[in-house]
Amino acid sequence: MVKIAVVGGGLFGCTAAIYAARAGHEVHLFERSGELLSAASSINQGRAHEGFHYPRSPETVAECQAGLASFRAEYGEAIIDGGRQYYAIAKEGSKTSGVGFMAFCYANRGLHFEFADDGFDSLAAPSAVERAAFRVREGRIDADRLRKIVAWRLDDAGVQLHGRAADATLRGEFDKIIVSAYAATNEVASELGAPVEPFQFEVVEKPVVRMPPEFQGVGIVIMDGEFCCVDPFGRTGFHVMGHVSHAIHARNVGFKPEVPEHLAGYLNRGVVRNPSGSRFREFIEAGRRFIPALGHAVYQGSMFTVRAVLPNRDADDARPTMVHALDHQVVRIFSGKLGCAVTAATKVVSMLRVEKREAA
Repeated sequence: MVKIAVVGGGLFGCTAAIYAARAGHEVHLFERSGELLSAASSINQGRAHEGFHYPRSPETVAECQAGLASFRAEYGEAIIDGGRQYYAIAKEGSKTSGVGFMAFCYANRGLHFEFADDGFDSLAAPSAVERAAFRVREGRIDADRLRKIVAWRLDDAGVQLHGRAADATLRGEFDKIIVSAYAATNEVASELGAPVEPFQFEVVEKPVVRMPPEFQGVGIVIMDGEFCCVDPFGRTGFHVMGHVSHAIHARNVGFKPEVPEHLAGYLNRGVVRNPSGSRFREFIEAGRRFIPALGHAVYQGSMFTVRAVLPNRDADDARPTMVHALDHQVVRIFSGKLGCAVTAATKVVSMLRVEKREAA
C-alpha cells in the first residue's frame, strides 16, 4: 500500500483519488478552497464532448471518444441525454467548411450526425450560417449532480479530505503526490520543489441567460473560428454562453495566470449577478448575428474562472490529457476535457502498479 496525497479537488483530482483508493492505497485529497469541483470543473459549457468541437485535432477527438465511454460508466448519472445539439458552420471566417466538417465526422466513426431539419432555420440566421447544419447526440453534464456523485464516491472509497493548501511538508508525509491543480498546477509544483513549465492561462467569463421557450433543451455551436455558442446549463432551465474571443478577459503565457484586479473577487464563485466589467453585451452583439434569439436573452449573471491550455496550440486547438512524472515522487495530471477524467485516473493507478513491480 502506498500513501498518496492528491492535490486539487477538481474532477481529475477527485477521480484520481477515488481510483487510487479503490486500488488499495491510503489516499488523502487536499483542496485549499474546501469545496469540490468549484472551479473549471463546473464553470464551462457543460458538454459531454464526443469530439465534434475539434475538427483540427484528430488526437483530441480520439481522446474524447475513448474517455467518454469510461466517464459514462463511472459518472453516467450526471449526464443529461436528449434535447437537441447543433453544430453550424459560419458562412464567413470559418476555418472549417460544411463539406469539410462532414468529411471530418465521416473520418471519425464515432461522430454520428443528422442534417438539421427545417426547424433549425427558426433558431439560427440562414444568412450567417451554411445551409447544412449538423444535429448530433451529445450529452450535457449536470455539474451539481456530478459534484454529489463525486462526494459519494470519495466517501465510499475511504479518501480522506483536507481543506488546506499543499506545501513542501507533503514530501515527508507521503510516498507519492499527485498534482491535479489545473490552473494552479505550477503554483503547487513550485511549493513542492518540483519542475514547472509554461502554460497559456485565460481568465474567462461564462454568462448565464434565460433563453426564449423554444430553446429549452437546445444547444448551438457556431464553428469554426472566433464565434459563439449557447448551451443548456445543467437542469437549471438557463443557458450558458461562450465566445472564442469575448469570453477571454486576460491571456498570458507563463508560469501562473495574470488575473485583472477587478475580476479577482469573482473567480470560482458560481453565478455572480451584475459583475463589474462583464462583457455580456459584447457576447450578445456578436452572437445575435448567428442566433437572433440572443437578442431576447435575459441576463442572470456570469461565472468566472481561469482556464489553462498548452501554449502555441491555437492552430489545432488541441486539448490533450497528460499524466507524467515531474520527479521520483510527484506526478502531474493536466487536461482540459472532463470526459477524460477516468482515463487519466486509470493511467495514474497503472503508473503506481508499475512502480510497485519495479520496486519488488
